[in-house]
Amino acid sequence: MDTLQRVFDNICAEQHWPRDSARARRHARMLIDEYLAGTTNEQLLLVVGRLFASRLAETSTSA
Repeated sequence: MDTLQRVFDNICAEQHWPRDSARARRHARMLIDEYLAGTTNEQLLLVVGRLFASRLAETSTSA
């Protein structure tokens, strides 16, 4: 769980998201799902998290 918390905090800081925002909660759910699916390496979770964040940004600007 410490790994997930560090990744979540890092992504929220990079994206300037409040930790209790809808985007942050959605992101947390994705990170938990990835972790439960077997992606437990912190660096890989950061890569996946950053990719997911960039896709969230793309969908919010194109809508």
